[in-house]
Amino acid sequence: MLTKRLPLTSAAIAATFCLAIVPAEAATFRVNPYLQQPTAEGMLVTWFTEADQAGTLTVTGPALANPLTFESAPVFQPLLSYTTAEKNQQIDGLAPSSWLMGDRNYKHAVSINGLSANTIYDYSVQVGDSIFASTFKTAPTRENWDNIRFIALSDSETEPLGRIQNRDWQSGPLALGSAERPSVENSQWADTFGVSGGRLRYALTETEGYATNLKIINSRNPDFLLMPGDLVQGGGYQPGWDEFFRHNAGELDSGLSEYPLIAALGNWENFGALNGGYGTDADGRFGPKFGRDKFHIYIDGPENGTPEHQDNYGRTDYGPITILTLDSSNGEPEDKRSNYGGEGQPSKISGRDYTGAGTDTQDNFTREDYEAAGGTDLADFNPGSPQWNWVIEQLKDAREQGQLVFVQFHHAPFSNGTHGFPMNHELSSGQGGTPLRQYHPLFEEYGVVAVFSGHSEMFERSFVDEDGDGKGVHYYDVGISGDGLRGEIQDDNGEPLNYNPFSQWSADQDEPELWQEIDGVLQIVDGGKHYGHLEVNVENLAEEGLARVAFTPVYNFPLLDSNYGLLGTERRIYGDEVTLLVRADGRVAAVPEPGGVAAFVLFGLSALGLKRLPAFVSVLGR
Repeated sequence: MLTKRLPLTSAAIAATFCLAIVPAEAATFRVNPYLQQPTAEGMLVTWFTEADQAGTLTVTGPALANPLTFESAPVFQPLLSYTTAEKNQQIDGLAPSSWLMGDRNYKHAVSINGLSANTIYDYSVQVGDSIFASTFKTAPTRENWDNIRFIALSDSETEPLGRIQNRDWQSGPLALGSAERPSVENSQWADTFGVSGGRLRYALTETEGYATNLKIINSRNPDFLLMPGDLVQGGGYQPGWDEFFRHNAGELDSGLSEYPLIAALGNWENFGALNGGYGTDADGRFGPKFGRDKFHIYIDGPENGTPEHQDNYGRTDYGPITILTLDSSNGEPEDKRSNYGGEGQPSKISGRDYTGAGTDTQDNFTREDYEAAGGTDLADFNPGSPQWNWVIEQLKDAREQGQLVFVQFHHAPFSNGTHGFPMNHELSSGQGGTPLRQYHPLFEEYGVVAVFSGHSEMFERSFVDEDGDGKGVHYYDVGISGDGLRGEIQDDNGEPLNYNPFSQWSADQDEPELWQEIDGVLQIVDGGKHYGHLEVNVENLAEEGLARVAFTPVYNFPLLDSNYGLLGTERRIYGDEVTLLVRADGRVAAVPEPGGVAAFVLFGLSALGLKRLPAFVSVLGR
């Protein structure tokens, strides 16, 4: 049997989930080969089978005189077996257990080295009579590169329920000349897709949204994929991981077989779902540890010099680019919402009040809880911690080498969304990202180009320039993979609270919805918030001693017929494209360089403190 990645249409996706999925016992690959740890010399290839059977990985390419062959050593992973709660789970609308696969997981991981830089290789993996074939491309060197494209998105939060669940769709402003949004009562939209919490539900299910989002990404042939957390709806929930790989290295699509994944831990990876949540289940599993243990099985980061925190945070160098991945799960001193507002306690703040970033991003469990359950890998992120000191060391080294530095972690430090408030605010979710603001002075000092996060399930860009020299840092919330479609927190008058003073743009408030009546049916024809991702293109302008970095916010627009049946989706671009010029030392240019008017204008407006910049069209071109 030869397996090859094929594109999947929206109709095919819908058809697939109208039927029970074929049991995975019939397939050799439980998870198709997927890529991690890209370098100029090689790649890590990982796959999972249900049989204890070695596989043969073969690599061919123009730089190889003879094929390279490797034999895998399967390792049984008992932590990936289904729990009793998972086997007994009932999901209304899905046939019982139709989402479950075989119950045995063998991990295969082969590290390939000695290849040529910036070269496309064919590879195949044979297990028994089954062969999976695909290609990968090695990273360029920092001295010799032309163009690099990568994608950032988070909060896919996959689970079987996503096949039939349409999420509530918080409304934003309407465009000039737009018809009114369909009513939540007695409208065709409400009758077709439903209503939740007084809001309409979105036109695509979570599965349709994520699958068609990935289809667009795969069509763009990225060099690598960044996912700053919340890959699955519970790190301790095996069906969530199964669903993630069905999308990314399985029966629905297999993009991660062609480009590598660089992933961060999110709050959902610290959650056991059916198996303990943030606490302990009936079988004694502590949810946060169970979830993180599964993450460590699936996600293998490069060595970070701190073995006790391996895979929690790490550095990836891809030619001239350095990606620093941090773990924002645990801050110490521990903090919680219940520490404020009671007798003898500090009072809670409200409105736009801000008294400091705080130290902790979650009040759900403590280091003491985690270590009592046998966990040893929890990593504090605050000043003086091993992770903090590691970040400083990597920033110094990357700057000395003239790298373009990007950072990813889950909890957005600057957000107008639900997780944008510190622990002492009356609107705090108990999972606010503000403690990560402590890193900003370091990021600004060492010239970080941009930071990617998620968590609030919004599409938002902030720009922070503390010293006003025009060389600040762009922060993106890219939590729009395929789960929630949240908007900005509103005040008592229904207006945006604007708690984040650094916000420059959000899909929620700066991309008005345009509704029109077409063939007697209200249709959204433009704007609004949708599932999407951030595309980043880095171009070498060697003759000018510069690099050009273009950030393109992409949304996945649903096309509906007059009965609101899905015809397909369309790649569209929001009106907040940002283009920067970066000097040979890896720092963003803050003054006009040859052809650098766009970067100068953008930074000049930001330095003046102007919020909500108008749609920005680069004069540099693409």
